[in-house]
Amino acid sequence: MLIRCTILASLLMGSIAVRSSEVLDRMVATVNGHVILQSDWDEELRFECFMSRHPLVDLSADERKAALNRLIDQEILREQMRLMDSSPASAEQIQKQMEALKTDQRQHAGEAWETVLSQYHLTDKIIENHVAAELEQFQLMDTRFRPSIQVSAAEVEKYYRERLVPKLSASDVISLTEATPKIREILMQEKINQLLNSWLETLRAQAQVRTTITSSSSDAERSQGESQ
Repeated sequence: MLIRCTILASLLMGSIAVRSSEVLDRMVATVNGHVILQSDWDEELRFECFMSRHPLVDLSADERKAALNRLIDQEILREQMRLMDSSPASAEQIQKQMEALKTDQRQHAGEAWETVLSQYHLTDKIIENHVAAELEQFQLMDTRFRPSIQVSAAEVEKYYRERLVPKLSASDVISLTEATPKIREILMQEKINQLLNSWLETLRAQAQVRTTITSSSSDAERSQGESQ
């Protein structure tokens, strides 16, 4: 009888643990059936705060909502990558970006890399996963949009005259010829971002996106798209 009671108690505790886990890591959104969990949302917030050197405290509702929207957009883009059979980021690309992040961290934070990661409850592996995802998204955008974009000499000259030169001191001024390659790439990236935003609007309209928002003891669901 004691054994049976012990087993029953274990089962009950296991059931409670499962329910607690579900509460702590509940579903916050679905994108075409793919689930985004609370832990995904929290991790995205911690990563964004880490990258922007923003403290984890005092995050506004708008900041949290923006992070969730980024997760939704990322999942939509991942679907496109699967459809296009995009190549994953290479270990060399990820390592190069990680080294750049660590160098930037040493120059600006004044604290050890591991110390800062612990402040944001992050690990090297989590950062690597986010870096890989961003590299793959950049590759997708580059492949889809760059071939169709043109940057004219007039656009380069206008950027140089109106946006670059006013920011330079007399000792830092460079010629238009010297600045042209970097300006052309900046303008290219701006146009890619514009096309990406338009594309994401279209993809969102075509996707089935649902978010769940906890209010008191119940969840209210809000539909953000219709499947076609």
